[in-house]
Amino acid sequence: MKIFFIGIAGAGMASLARYALEQGNEVFGSDPYASAQARAYWTDRGCRIYSEHHAQNIEGADMVVYSSAIPVGNVERMAASARGIAVSRGEALARFANAHGGSIAVCGTHGKGTTSGAVAHIFATAGIAAGDILGAVPRGRLSSSRYVENARYLVCEVDESDRTHRFHRPKVLLLNNVEVDHLNTYRDLDDIVDAFADHIRACVASTVIVHYAGVGAPKLYARLSDLNRVIWIAHADEACQAQWRYRYVSCDDEQRYTVELRNGETAIQLDCGLCGRANAQNLVSASVTALTLGVDAAYVVAACRTYAGLCDRCEVTRNGRRALVTDYASHPTCVENDIAWNRTQCHRILAVYHPYRYSLMAYHWDGLARALSRADVVFIAPFDGAGEPPVEGMDSEDLARRIRAYVPTCRAMAFDSFDALEKAAKTILTDDDRLIIFGGGPLFTMGHRILGS
Repeated sequence: MKIFFIGIAGAGMASLARYALEQGNEVFGSDPYASAQARAYWTDRGCRIYSEHHAQNIEGADMVVYSSAIPVGNVERMAASARGIAVSRGEALARFANAHGGSIAVCGTHGKGTTSGAVAHIFATAGIAAGDILGAVPRGRLSSSRYVENARYLVCEVDESDRTHRFHRPKVLLLNNVEVDHLNTYRDLDDIVDAFADHIRACVASTVIVHYAGVGAPKLYARLSDLNRVIWIAHADEACQAQWRYRYVSCDDEQRYTVELRNGETAIQLDCGLCGRANAQNLVSASVTALTLGVDAAYVVAACRTYAGLCDRCEVTRNGRRALVTDYASHPTCVENDIAWNRTQCHRILAVYHPYRYSLMAYHWDGLARALSRADVVFIAPFDGAGEPPVEGMDSEDLARRIRAYVPTCRAMAFDSFDALEKAAKTILTDDDRLIIFGGGPLFTMGHRILGS
């Protein structure tokens, strides 16, 4: 096929486009914001990349893929829609995945990227031929996707933010957790739970694995009480019926957990190579998936110990006695978990947070304030409403005030510009501090400038 990608340099789009190219399709696209490095990557592989959006750019395409960041009024998207060849990134991913007889769809509110990468790492450790399409680059690799000819499995990180997860009909469906997110798409928690429950029912003829985690887990468990084919994972303290149980045995000075994972009388011990309890849960999900597919436990244990995670997912960069943690996360649960495990590693934590979307922030406002108040210093970036109508009283300064109300000793500050934030952070950051950036690409670049790396 000839496939055109609108915004081809974006992380998720680039991952799918690379997989499509390696599979033998003709790939081309557009992206005004593509870096010189990204343009060189595609042109070196014979792919045309347009620096401006024009309707004629899509000429000859069999499919035009757009992400949720591309507005309906984009001229390339409109031209593709008029021809009936416009497909969202999520639906395009589902088409590639469903065409593979061994697709594994990893869903969940958060942690699905790390979990998908862990499943792929287990397969690699076991010598099992598997491709993957992820949303971030695994550390030690150069690409966020990998095409393997005659692969037994294809591991996909599947996003539920636009409901396109429902198009997947995988060999294995893994749901990592259920929390409140993407309220620009979903009405509330019940709507999110219903969407996951409907997807599970549609896939129940396949292998379905659900981790009983997150505030929505009890609701989902109740919705699926009539299904006996679902494989449940739960912590030992959870009051539910689960085939797989786990408990935390210990953790080291860097918050790497040792977990006992048990299925009936059979138990294995996982030494997690990633820090923090949330990552331990992610590795439990990945391990159960691999074990369910018959991977030898010895390979699973070895892979959990050596898995390095994904770039900019709790990634630590050091410069002398200072450290930067880049973390593509915004949910209060993730923020709290990541501050907690970093707390033991430094003298002081400085956190940078970028509020995004009023629909989501309105729900999590107090939860975010509580989570961020666990840091010593908090820098709140200018609010990005993503085009949504503002909510009165909800701005960066209000979030800073709420943080100080929870913990008066926390130095929470709001900024009108990123330049002012960066200048203040450079002034405050000292030896033995750890700077955590909760956000995305440009913020991570700023973090490296602050660190001096």
